[in-house]
Amino acid sequence: MKRKYILISLPLLVLFSIVFFTSCEKEKVEPPDNKTENGNTQDTIAQLNKAFYNLMNEWYYWYEKIPDIDPDDYDDSNPMKNLRNILDDIRYENDSYSYITSYEAFLQYFEEGSYTGYGFGYKWDDKDTLRLTFVFDESPLKEEGIERGWALTKVNGNTVTPDNFNQLLGGEENDFTFISPDGDETVNSAFARKNISMNTVLKDTVIEYKGNRVGYLVLKSFIDKTPDELTEAFSHFNDENIDELIIDLRYNGGGTLSASRFLGEFIYEAGSNDIYVEITHSDKKSERDTTHVFGQDSLNINLGLNKVYFLTAQATASASEALINGLKPTELDVYTIGEATYGKPVGMYPFTDNNNEYAFLPVCFSLKNAAGDADYYDGLQPDAAMNDDFKQPFGSLDDDFLYQALYHIENDNFDMKKTREIMKPRPENRVEYKSLQDEIGAL
Repeated sequence: MKRKYILISLPLLVLFSIVFFTSCEKEKVEPPDNKTENGNTQDTIAQLNKAFYNLMNEWYYWYEKIPDIDPDDYDDSNPMKNLRNILDDIRYENDSYSYITSYEAFLQYFEEGSYTGYGFGYKWDDKDTLRLTFVFDESPLKEEGIERGWALTKVNGNTVTPDNFNQLLGGEENDFTFISPDGDETVNSAFARKNISMNTVLKDTVIEYKGNRVGYLVLKSFIDKTPDELTEAFSHFNDENIDELIIDLRYNGGGTLSASRFLGEFIYEAGSNDIYVEITHSDKKSERDTTHVFGQDSLNINLGLNKVYFLTAQATASASEALINGLKPTELDVYTIGEATYGKPVGMYPFTDNNNEYAFLPVCFSLKNAAGDADYYDGLQPDAAMNDDFKQPFGSLDDDFLYQALYHIENDNFDMKKTREIMKPRPENRVEYKSLQDEIGAL
């Protein structure tokens, strides 16, 4: 049996019986018996508060920093509100990652790779226009030809601004107005929230560039379905005999450590003892410290690469950062282009209550690579600094991120005339990973 590390990481604890159990890598996590010791099927607010507070004192990576509080002081009738208030009040200053969500939504995302929404990511450009950063294949927008770079200008007849956007999205169905990147096409249509089965590989293609066959892959997240999608993409790259590889992680907020290592093993042909990442817990849980090595998955694809390019942005986080950091000490030349990454050198375990209503995801361990590089709370810095241009489709040679990688492939250096000082993230664009919705990274 393998333990799933989700940066996040996936064994589950039942809060009252404190039973630690694991799931096989490919099996669905089945809920434990949902009865408490006295036979009740409903935990009280006081029980939940106390159990969560005890959980944090036992498993939280910074447990010694937790202030003394009385869980009974949190007595709102909404249990989720109490739990989140407790978390906010005891959260360590370095922790912008721990969160609480529903158990059902947690499994839906990580196990099934789906969520309820419209199926697109977005950012605000420098003119306060909301631009789509990607669109999932199952999004209802796809049927209308709406893609990355389109602008969402109105919701229910109201002009969209950074100040009102969240308030405009009411109900299960809304009227949207989208305009194409060049302004030549407008789509006015009503779209309803639906269950979106996400494709984590947003694009994979082979670019012919000045005698080089370049594999280009855009990856959104590392969840249970990702290895199968990666296998299909890299089988294609192998059949096409690519010479170079560019991995676009601009909007990849992370996921399971095993899935990120799976990608790493496609990129790097490692020896059986080559360290991918070392995991360190607090002194209370040091017996769980673990070293993950390359070569744990059985793969028959060897691309024979000697370097790899990663395209990154502030949303590049967690398992994505672990992948880049884990490859840096290897014999590969690893280059990063774009913006500094989010800065999450820690991971979490999910826990649940007896009734399987809530999933608690506190930071439980830290990460370092084979060279001991850790604590990258300010993010991994790019070798060539660029600002994201959401108007350019994935794979466009007019995309500055991709241009820099191709330029380096040709010239063995970056086009310094194109590099630029990275603009500070606009407040409405600043990425946070303090909820499951943040982890999904899409509406």
